[in-house]
Amino acid sequence: MNLEMILEEFIISYGLLSIFILVALEYANLPLPSEVILPLIGMVSFGYDLNIIEVIIVSTLGGIFGSLINYYLGYYLGDPIVVYIKKKIPKTKKSIKASYHFLQKYDKISVLLSRLIPLARTFISIIAGVIRMNVGTFTIYSSLGILIWNSVLISAGYIVSDNIEMIGLMISRYSILIMIIGLIGVAIYLYKWKMKSKVIEEECSTGGKY
Repeated sequence: MNLEMILEEFIISYGLLSIFILVALEYANLPLPSEVILPLIGMVSFGYDLNIIEVIIVSTLGGIFGSLINYYLGYYLGDPIVVYIKKKIPKTKKSIKASYHFLQKYDKISVLLSRLIPLARTFISIIAGVIRMNVGTFTIYSSLGILIWNSVLISAGYIVSDNIEMIGLMISRYSILIMIIGLIGVAIYLYKWKMKSKVIEEECSTGGKY
């Protein structure tokens, strides 16, 4: 029995609770790739007539829960946990570096964007905890990114049903599209931030408005 059959049996047996658990584990960095789990959840939802809206909501809550687990691991254990992960799993170095880069360059909006980009999404929660990002801000931006990512992949599985090849193609095209949209969003955000900073500098140089 392969992994997909085991996951399918688990979802069939325990319904929405199993979906919450599986997605929480994936977002807590267990080796359960969302690109497999989420479309599979969509397929099972279609095959067993589960409410797709309820499935997406529960999966989003599971993603938030798993992300918060990692956030607090980073928050309380700090850099040593990052060093430990890189030492034990060397192939994670690239993902961790990408997560740091996103947070340093794009601040809180990076939490949202990273959820949509496979390379950076894996360890963003731990890094956000390590740098002690405000937990409310982290949760809000994570929730938006998780909702988008989960909705697209679960819906792909639900609509396409058992055509794995087509789902893979959709995910590939979607990832490229979302990166383009994300870069446009970041450019707009940085432009507004730059203009705001310029106004503040001008006010300071003239001694304020009054």
